[in-house]
Amino acid sequence: MTSRANQRAVRNILRSAHKPEKLNILTFATHERYEQNLCKTGHNFYSLAIGKTWDEDYGKVPENYHIINTIPDYLDFDLILAHTDCERLVSVHQHLSGVQGGSGNKTHIPILRHNHVLPDIRYNIEQQKAAAKNPNVDFYSFISNYSRGQWGFDESNSIVIEHGVDTDFWTVGNQRRENACLSVVNDWPNRDWCCGFNLWQQTIQGLPARVFGKSPGFSEPAQSTEHLRQIYQTSKIFYNTSLHSPVPTVLLEAMACGCAIVSTANCMIPDIIQNGVNGLISNNPQELRSYLEMLLNNDSVAAELGANARKTIEERYSLERFTQSWNKAFELATNSYRG
Repeated sequence: MTSRANQRAVRNILRSAHKPEKLNILTFATHERYEQNLCKTGHNFYSLAIGKTWDEDYGKVPENYHIINTIPDYLDFDLILAHTDCERLVSVHQHLSGVQGGSGNKTHIPILRHNHVLPDIRYNIEQQKAAAKNPNVDFYSFISNYSRGQWGFDESNSIVIEHGVDTDFWTVGNQRRENACLSVVNDWPNRDWCCGFNLWQQTIQGLPARVFGKSPGFSEPAQSTEHLRQIYQTSKIFYNTSLHSPVPTVLLEAMACGCAIVSTANCMIPDIIQNGVNGLISNNPQELRSYLEMLLNNDSVAAELGANARKTIEERYSLERFTQSWNKAFELATNSYRG
């Protein structure tokens, strides 16, 4: 360990004995709108600009989210929060600890890894599951029990923090809804394997469609989150064709805005949407097509499904529950860490 890393370690130990009300959390930009909600826990987040950086097309940078190019020596951190990506975590661990390689967290700062994704079906699943158990990580969290199980973890070695939706922002509105099928996906044509672009093409042909998302040459993203909210509020149907995603954030946002949902029935979506109650789900292309056609011709059914979708978000995915869960995770991670 270098002398600089040693000095930081001493300061971190002293700071942990007198934890401040607002934690200093070192992190990396991964999912902008998710991290917007995370900032509502009230802590100070310092996002190291290596690899992916914050894209303001997906959301504004919150006031308590600070983008940094290097790790400042004068700032002491209470927690390192890694979203999914371990490569950036490895380099930061080496920088803070002054140690190359080895096993175990030597930063004297607890490390929490929050996993948003599922094992990539294009590669060896068992190898990915083994690699996910990083020797430098002290605590693991997942967005659902489903995701946790897919990675081979359980309640003995991880926690679950389900999504939260700001239902004061993502709300129904009172504008006329366009009789069309809305989809919101980034880089859609290049991510058919997980987002179902070919399925969408097969099932939407000849039907009125609206598409937003950063897919160069195919579609453009919303101009702002306010614009995206308006897009949801003015769309009668939201059509989700995800094949390999625990639950797309845009699906929850569309539900909060009262869209009638038509979706594939993959991963944890059947745990959220009860077919015929708060949406319509299937993995059969012909059935998905029939759902879209029916809703395009039936305003009352669409309105009922949309109202029930909104109710589901209010009851299960409130922002208050989300921030409480995260603050509990932060407390657990910092209080139980032994270094």
